[in-house]
Amino acid sequence: MKRMISLIKACMTDNMSLFKIKSKSSKKGSNKTLAIVIAIIFFFTIWSYANMFMEPLVEIHLEYILLSLFVFITFILTLIEGIYKSSNLLFNCKDDDLLLSLPIKKSTVLFIRIFKFYIFELLYNSLFLLPAMVVYIRYVQVDWTFYLTSIMMLILLPIIPIVISCIIGLIISEISSRFKFKNFVQIFVTMIFAIGIMYVSFNMQNMLTSFGTQAQSINDLITKIYYPAGLYAKLVTNFQAKDLILFTLFNIILFAVTILVFGNIYFKINSRVKTVKRAAKNNITKYEIKTNKPMKALIKKELNRFINSPVFVTNAGFGLVLFVIGCIAMVLKFDTLIEMLTGEGINMTIEQINSYIPLITFAFVCFASFMSSITSSMISLEGKSFSILKSLPVKPRTIIMAKVLTAVLIMLPFILIGDLIIFINFQFNILEIIMILASSVLLPLVAEMIGIAVNLKYPKMDALNDTEVVKQSMSSTIAVFIGMILIGITCLAIFKMLDYAIPVDLIILSALGIYILIFILLFAYLSKQGTKKFNEINV
Repeated sequence: MKRMISLIKACMTDNMSLFKIKSKSSKKGSNKTLAIVIAIIFFFTIWSYANMFMEPLVEIHLEYILLSLFVFITFILTLIEGIYKSSNLLFNCKDDDLLLSLPIKKSTVLFIRIFKFYIFELLYNSLFLLPAMVVYIRYVQVDWTFYLTSIMMLILLPIIPIVISCIIGLIISEISSRFKFKNFVQIFVTMIFAIGIMYVSFNMQNMLTSFGTQAQSINDLITKIYYPAGLYAKLVTNFQAKDLILFTLFNIILFAVTILVFGNIYFKINSRVKTVKRAAKNNITKYEIKTNKPMKALIKKELNRFINSPVFVTNAGFGLVLFVIGCIAMVLKFDTLIEMLTGEGINMTIEQINSYIPLITFAFVCFASFMSSITSSMISLEGKSFSILKSLPVKPRTIIMAKVLTAVLIMLPFILIGDLIIFINFQFNILEIIMILASSVLLPLVAEMIGIAVNLKYPKMDALNDTEVVKQSMSSTIAVFIGMILIGITCLAIFKMLDYAIPVDLIILSALGIYILIFILLFAYLSKQGTKKFNEINV
């Protein structure tokens, strides 16, 4: 038992951060303090949402539905987080070689892995369930059975999503061990999750209104889909010890069976994930050396670096995905836009609205370009390998422009898809199509040249992870801030020119002319000062 406790303590020190906070601060407790502060803020945020949902339920005396709703929501979120975390906590552990070399049973190692996973998900669950429980206590008078049920549910509810996460993680790890790009699933789910949060935020008021009138139907549906959600609400309103005991036994057995079943296949897959495969024939490994031109090789390198960083892809791609969604929404909701703009107080004609579509599209392209600064992190992401990059027999200007072109190549497919959606559904003349396509290339170029210039000025070469560079560095913050300023100035200039009844085509041409001038100035700056700044960076 002492050995088991020692192993659990040792394994708990890695990959257990809910908020991924790392720092080189000399104060040992600084990271923990910051994590606690974030957890408190998160707790009160969820608490406020729980209060919003509780208010319509109080009016119809169905307060218990709040608990079943939050249990179900927590189940979904825990499942998503579990799929992510299973990769690091189960299938890609750094200490596998050490543990398996010790005189310890493989089943013990697997138990420690899943128990560590369970503790993480227990903490994660608590961030969502505890605020809902506190809100329920605020509105409803409870007795000791509520506290007993809630404590047991906090302990037991992570088990089912963990088991499902382990199965899905097992499948993903099996596929990813044979697949080159392992992060696509994580990136895709993160994008969908982020878009879902935005949708819920924008439609919160409508959701609360419909929730009050359809609460019972929603609860019945949740109970059918996920039985533990309904069971918790049932135990709170009508406590039955038998139901709680049976649910406890079910989860314990499920946990034990999962460990037994996983024991037969877990280590095979885990070893395969860490195995480098070589294409061999007749026991002879064939090596093929490909040579590329410097620019092409550098662009391929940057694309691989981008694809292999989920946080980089998510941060850069979110604005581009929103651009495509915005174009689709503009097409599908155009009638609503017409009704709004032709209503009282605005009095715009349908002909005026149609004439402004190219201008709106230009504004969309401007927003997507300047809010998706990819190059503002590219120098910093080189980290310790930057000295290797500097030693290449390639001019710094070539390296800098390769990063800019890579960022533009990443952005262009999304922007062109959005353009195509608009072109198909609205009447554009040849000049307007050419101007929009030109802006779809020019604006990303300007945005990414600004990003690389800022990153050369404020590099962060000692970051501990990609998140620190992409989301927390000075260069990414400044680049986005400059982008917001340019978007604001562009929109303000457009509105001013419309006040003077300047034709739409002339407005877009004027904006393109100004951005061409900015592009020339940026190119000249990077050609002269870019090389100097590049050479001044030391790791």
